[in-house]
Amino acid sequence: MITIGQMEVVAAKPEQNMNTAIEIINKAKNNWSDMIVLPEQVLWYMIWDTWERDWYIKECIDMNQDIIESTKWWITAIWWNVSTDFNKRWYDWRVRKYNSAFIARDGKLLSNWVNDWIIHKALMPDYRYFDDSRHFMSLIDFAKENNKEISDYYTPYEVIIDWVKKSVSIMICEDIWNYKWDYIIDPVKEAMKHKPDIITVPSSSPMGINKDIMRKKILTKQSINNTLIYVNPVWIQNNWKNVFIFDWWSSIYKDWNEIENVVDFNENSNQIIPPAFQASPFNKGGQIEINNSEKILKALIYGTKNFMKQIWQKKVVIGLSWWLDSAVVTAICTIALWKENVTTINMPSKYNSDTTKNLAKQTAVNLWVIYKKISIEESIKITHKQFKDAMWEKPTWLVAENIQARDRWARILAGIAGMENAVFTNNWNKTEIAMWYATLYGDTNWVISIIGDLYKSQVFELAREINREYGEIIPEQMINMQPSAELSNEQNVDEGLWDPFNYEYLDKLLYQFVELRKMPEDILEYHINNELEEKLWIDKNILEYFDNIDEFINDMEKVFRTVEISVFKRIQMPPTISISKRAFWYDLRESQGIIDFNTRRYKRMKERIK
Repeated sequence: MITIGQMEVVAAKPEQNMNTAIEIINKAKNNWSDMIVLPEQVLWYMIWDTWERDWYIKECIDMNQDIIESTKWWITAIWWNVSTDFNKRWYDWRVRKYNSAFIARDGKLLSNWVNDWIIHKALMPDYRYFDDSRHFMSLIDFAKENNKEISDYYTPYEVIIDWVKKSVSIMICEDIWNYKWDYIIDPVKEAMKHKPDIITVPSSSPMGINKDIMRKKILTKQSINNTLIYVNPVWIQNNWKNVFIFDWWSSIYKDWNEIENVVDFNENSNQIIPPAFQASPFNKGGQIEINNSEKILKALIYGTKNFMKQIWQKKVVIGLSWWLDSAVVTAICTIALWKENVTTINMPSKYNSDTTKNLAKQTAVNLWVIYKKISIEESIKITHKQFKDAMWEKPTWLVAENIQARDRWARILAGIAGMENAVFTNNWNKTEIAMWYATLYGDTNWVISIIGDLYKSQVFELAREINREYGEIIPEQMINMQPSAELSNEQNVDEGLWDPFNYEYLDKLLYQFVELRKMPEDILEYHINNELEEKLWIDKNILEYFDNIDEFINDMEKVFRTVEISVFKRIQMPPTISISKRAFWYDLRESQGIIDFNTRRYKRMKERIK
């Protein structure tokens, strides 16, 4: 029998992770399992330049012996750890390190005619949030240095499973992702030269919207003529600005078919050590399908709960307005942290209607969370007077709006959070982040942005999903109402004075600019080729959103310019739970000052249309 050893991998907690791994190995032994496969980087993961601290590395390597000892009494274990060659140096004289897998049985490391117990990762991902080659030497360079063929290092190890000898090759995470020949070698093809019975893949692959579809497609293809065991961890990791969620979904594939899997986020009651999953790779298992909104909700609840654990905090303070974003964040925090740990503050001014104040209060009542109302009207009047006395003139309309935002978030929420020994959350969504529809040093503050990687239209879908899962805790009127900032007389929901955006269209355009890294040239080319609506996934003709082509082009350029010009503001934002194809911050590395650039070809296309 084979055990999929899914487990939580907590950054910079190698001893805790080692104990978790050993406990899971012992559970597998108690269930008479012959072999257990654990995830990639089972002791540490996203610790970035902490990899340059040699004593951390030595501590990790020392823990290998504890894991080896745990395999006594006849079980084979495959796990990840860092390995080093302290006699050799990296290009900049750092100690040379490898991203490696180990295999042991009965208290001893295994070896074959090429490898003494160690397998290095071949493919070094350096895209998006990955930066492997910054820290690790690849198997490709290692083999070249030692004058060996890559395939030699995939020579199988001999193990016993169900009293039958099986040959097992090992590769690590990215090594199976070369399904379109994006790299110069295909490790799976190299391994299959030895015709192994089983290929094991310790992996650490963060969750992403629709990523399961791509991952399944790759694993299915790579399992032809073999059994492929893919093991992913759980928990959250971060790279300073992006908080990534690891959702498991470990699987076993055989000859193009998924024959067993483990449900994502499936942890046990103590939320520390998930049960090891027992499965025979030759028994049919069920496939579980879930929609995107359901998975997003589960991911954000899981990410919020564990981020708070990671920063040693239990309580949150939330600015609860009638805005749907704040209601969704309140619901997620309440589900993740329990109602007694959530305090909501409504902070109206004279511009807030009774309609919206009542909706905010109703949301808090539905969730059974603490609700307080603190008016900002008096403090705003005092600030205006002080500004006029000092500057001899009243604040402009924009400054006046921003004063309200800063008073709410920087003064009231920060102060209440301090009194409650709590932190306060950010309610910003990705559309607002891209369009800079928020106030610097005001509602851009806070400890974590929970929905900052969801466009506004996704927030609406998430609100509906919350109500489907938990009953109508977010008032239906709030979901159906057009959003308005309510910062002046020109913004009033009762009078139909709403935000200046058509989110149905804007979100699709922003997806092209942010996730797909397209430019106005691409969008204009779509239009010229009569494929704009198809590319943007919109059901209407573009002229149903705009009066004429000039208006469409001017709006597109304004959106693109706004996204580019606001980089200097985005870099000051709090960390964000990241689940999309491309999240702001470290996943999307932007430079300041690249503003309003368009190609000469675009300018010619634009003139031709006009």
